[in-house]
Amino acid sequence: MEFSHTADIAIVGAGIVGSALAYFLSLSGDEKRIILIDRSLTPLKGSTGHAPGFVGQYNDSEVLTHLAKDTVREYTKIPGGFDTVGGLEVATSLTGAERLKCRHDSARRAGLPAELVSSDQATRLAPALIKGDITAALHFASDGAANATRITTFYQDEAHNRGVKLLQADVTKVHHANGRVDGVTTSSGLVSAQTVIVATGIWAPDLCDFGIPIPIVPVAHPYMYGEYHEPKLLKAPWVRWPEHHVYARDHGTFYGLGSYDHQPIAQQPKEIAIGEWIRHFDATLDHALRFIPEETKLTPRETFNGIFSMTPDNMPLVGAIPGTDGLYLAAAVWVTHAAGAAKFLAGMMKGDGVDDGLRKALDPSRFQGRDIEELTRESLDGYNQIYKAATASQ
Repeated sequence: MEFSHTADIAIVGAGIVGSALAYFLSLSGDEKRIILIDRSLTPLKGSTGHAPGFVGQYNDSEVLTHLAKDTVREYTKIPGGFDTVGGLEVATSLTGAERLKCRHDSARRAGLPAELVSSDQATRLAPALIKGDITAALHFASDGAANATRITTFYQDEAHNRGVKLLQADVTKVHHANGRVDGVTTSSGLVSAQTVIVATGIWAPDLCDFGIPIPIVPVAHPYMYGEYHEPKLLKAPWVRWPEHHVYARDHGTFYGLGSYDHQPIAQQPKEIAIGEWIRHFDATLDHALRFIPEETKLTPRETFNGIFSMTPDNMPLVGAIPGTDGLYLAAAVWVTHAAGAAKFLAGMMKGDGVDDGLRKALDPSRFQGRDIEELTRESLDGYNQIYKAATASQ
C-alpha cells in the first residue's frame, strides 16, 4: 500500500474526546507523530457540536464521578471553557425529596460540595427556571456548564502547537494485519499508523468490526432553545427534575430545555449527529415546559433532535480492543467525562499505572459473548433511567 500520511498514532474523530486525546498524548514529550482526523474539523458534526453542556459531577457510579471530577479540573484550566454556575436537582414529591437526601449524603462522601437547600433558596438561585411548588432541592456548587466547542478548539490548537497534524478527511476503514493495526483508509488517502484510536462517538461501530460486540446505540433526544433575552447579571445554575426526566439550562442570552420523558428511539445518524424531528417530541417538550414559571415566557425558538450514545450499562467504552495490537476505542463518552476519559486512556497508552477498577469498568470488551440485539435492548431500556443510574450530563 502507498501511504499519503505516516504517523505513530492516528486518532479518528476530532470531537471533544478525540481532541482531548491529541492534547494529552502530545504532552508526553516522546516526540511521537500524532495525526487527528475528522470529516469536519469546523464545524463539528458530532455530538460535541450540539451537546447542552451542563456538567453534573456526582453520579451513582463511582467511576463516572471520578471521571467527571477529573474532567472539571481540566475544563476549568481552559479560558472560556467552563462556567461554574452550579447545578440544582429539584424534587416535587416526598419520595423525590428522600432520593435527593440520599444523593446529598453520597455526594458529600465523594468529596463534592453538595448542599440541601429549601424551596425558597432554590427559587432564588434560578428564579426563571424553578416554580415555588417543589418539596426539596439539592445544590452542587462546583458543577456548571461546559462550552464544548471552545474546549475542543482549545485542545486542537494546543495539540497542533505541539506538532499534532490535523487532517480533514473521512475515515472509511481501519487496517489491520497479523494481529495488529497498521493504519486507516481516508478520503485523502491511506494513513500509516501503528496505533489507531477510534473516537468517532455514535459512528464508532461502523469502524469496529473486530469480533466483539460494540453496543453503542445512537438515540434520538429532543432539546429546545428559547427566545433571546437580555442576559441576567448572573447565570442561573442548570436545573434537573429527576422524577420527571426534564432538565433546563441558562445559556446566557436564552434558556434551553430538554426531556427524556418519551419512548426510547434508536436512530442511526447520517452526516451529522442531528436527526429529523420526531412528531411526538412536540408533546414531550410541551409537558416539560410545565415545570418552567409562566412569567419566564419560555417558548421554542428552535427545536432539534440531538442524537447521542447509549450503552447497556450507561458507561463509556474506553480502552484497548483485544486481539488487535495498537487498536483503542474511546466512544460513548459524554462531555461530562471527556477530559477525564481522555487522560485515563492517554495514561494507559503511555504505560502509566492506571486504576484497575476504572480499566475494568470502561473496558470495550466487557460485553464479550453477549448478543448484540439483547445489548441494544438494554441500552434503550436505560434511556428513561438516565437520571437514576449512570449519567449526570450530556
